[in-house]
Amino acid sequence: MNQGIFWLIWLYLIAIPAYAGLPAFPGAEGAGADSLGGRGGQVLVVDRLDDPCPTKACSTADLADPHQLIPGTLRWALMQPYPRTVVFRVSGVIELLKDELTWNEKTQQVDIQRLGNIRITSPYLTVAGQTAPAGGITIKNNGVSILTHDVQLRYLRFRTGRQLPVFAGQQTPETLMLSNQARAVMIDHCSFSWMPAEGVSVYTGELWDGSKGTATDLTLSWNLIGEGLVRHEDGRGHPSAAFMSGYDGDPKYAADRLSLHHNLLVHSQKRNGDLLTKQGQLINNLIYNWQWLPTVLAGAVKADVIGNTWKAGPITAADYDQGLGGLHLVPAARERKQQDPDGWWDGLPGDPSLFLKDNRYLVAGEPTSQQLLCHYQERKQACSKRMPIFWFRPQALTTHGVAITVQTAVEAEKSVLAQAGASQRINSRGQWVNNRDVIDQRYVDDYRMTRYINKTFPFTESEVGGFPVQIEGELYPDTDRDGISDHWEQVRGLNPADASDAKQPAAGQGGYTWLELFINGAQ
Repeated sequence: MNQGIFWLIWLYLIAIPAYAGLPAFPGAEGAGADSLGGRGGQVLVVDRLDDPCPTKACSTADLADPHQLIPGTLRWALMQPYPRTVVFRVSGVIELLKDELTWNEKTQQVDIQRLGNIRITSPYLTVAGQTAPAGGITIKNNGVSILTHDVQLRYLRFRTGRQLPVFAGQQTPETLMLSNQARAVMIDHCSFSWMPAEGVSVYTGELWDGSKGTATDLTLSWNLIGEGLVRHEDGRGHPSAAFMSGYDGDPKYAADRLSLHHNLLVHSQKRNGDLLTKQGQLINNLIYNWQWLPTVLAGAVKADVIGNTWKAGPITAADYDQGLGGLHLVPAARERKQQDPDGWWDGLPGDPSLFLKDNRYLVAGEPTSQQLLCHYQERKQACSKRMPIFWFRPQALTTHGVAITVQTAVEAEKSVLAQAGASQRINSRGQWVNNRDVIDQRYVDDYRMTRYINKTFPFTESEVGGFPVQIEGELYPDTDRDGISDHWEQVRGLNPADASDAKQPAAGQGGYTWLELFINGAQ
């Protein structure tokens, strides 16, 4: 680390107590809402859509070295080792490098050179996708892993797509993974689709590179996750999935304090909010058109399940055992440890502790008397409606971070359909304007109209229309490249030629900087 970066980080760490106590951004809620993000740090501008290799060798070591990466690229901005807020002076599709896969005849396995995935390992990061011009930012081919604390990702589209041949036993690219050392993380108003595994996953314990750890205090809010790709053309293999949390089988590494609220999860076979964690919240989410085992709470999870809607769709299996039970409770891990030594499926040893309130279950778009809960018996692959009374609590958990504003299930349906996903951007006046693309709009319309355009879940995105034509929006003037438009600075008496004012706390705003006020639409 060079001396300049050392002093930059040192000065930032001294300032942290002054930044503490604020929500990540106005309106941030849930266990991860204390995230500092890049508050007060450097402003990094992404003005390129390419993801070039920094060297001819293009090795994983080269791509992990922030000093070798190309300035102006997304990879460069995310991997810098100091506190930073990332803004965008470009809109369009960022095609990340693809992993290189080769079939090893000797071992009869796939050899993988993991090039494309961006591994965020330096803390204090805000990525403000809402600052991109009309059309926004779409990340293609690969994904992002978060392995550090105090990270905020907002208003980004992750549309991985089918890019590689599928080999038996192949590890598919992660779209967004929160893993070891992830803490105080906010994933807000992002869109995920065409993922070869989960759209978002929390996985802790021992990773493929041998590292170990856990994750805690995470919020996923107002996201739109859907239409995952099936593993093989005939539907075999890894299912298309929206969200799952899990760990490597060692209970001490299980993630803790995870909030999922106001998300729309559509068109995924299974794993729509699965919790294999110590403590979690499922609040005001919409789950639509799964195939089977829609949402699983496994083992000794402590969970609040409040104001959610499960809505069966055209592909939802008609049998109660596999499809029509909205919320599946899996028996405690101790019952299946010999069958499943890795513990991925059945969670922590012990019994669940649940608080349930105001959840809806819709079939053919209407409320049904069908029981929402299913005590899923894996050995029998069947559901039982009998559950011990001691699995249920009369009181909700105390939220770590910022308490979630709970709506009724009916109110939440309207709010989530209107706002979920990368649905807005900031204009030159610091105002929120519509930026929802045709893919997300189709998902919202599918939910409203209880429809789906395919008879099965897709193997490739081309089966459902593929990537849309990208809108190219105009940039607002930003002379000093501090992330704030010149117009907004002039109206508030700031100097559009002085980048240093963006990092300063705004008077009377509780500690938020001028940059934070602008990118979050504060008037």
